[in-house]
Amino acid sequence: MTGPVPVPVDVVELVVRVLRRLLAEHPDTVTIKVSTETGRGHDGGPPSLPWLLITEDTHTWAWPALQRSVVRLTCWHRTDHAAKATLNHVMGLLCARPAPAPLLHTEPVSAPLTGDDPYTRAPLATAAIAVHARTPTT
Repeated sequence: MTGPVPVPVDVVELVVRVLRRLLAEHPDTVTIKVSTETGRGHDGGPPSLPWLLITEDTHTWAWPALQRSVVRLTCWHRTDHAAKATLNHVMGLLCARPAPAPLLHTEPVSAPLTGDDPYTRAPLATAAIAVHARTPTT
């Protein structure tokens, strides 16, 4: 075999791309920074609020293109209510039927739960969705 082997885009990266596009299409939405990492400071908290962290809890795939992942959404905000409301909005955008391409199917795994970040004491909410995707290689 010659040339590079095509590597499918990770599901978390697909969710970030789709979510950024969906949020941009809804001008009524408060500007939310969507990222795959939090801050790099001493406490590791987000550099600004509101902040939405996209991470992965579990992942399986049928090589090369079909992937299933449970994706964790964590939102830091100024209040518990604002964090939970933001996650409800984000989950609504991601889990609407039909799922936004290249996502094949999305469904909630858990509802948003609120709490305080143990390191920064900032209010946050967290939830999970299951994502099935046909992943491109770019």
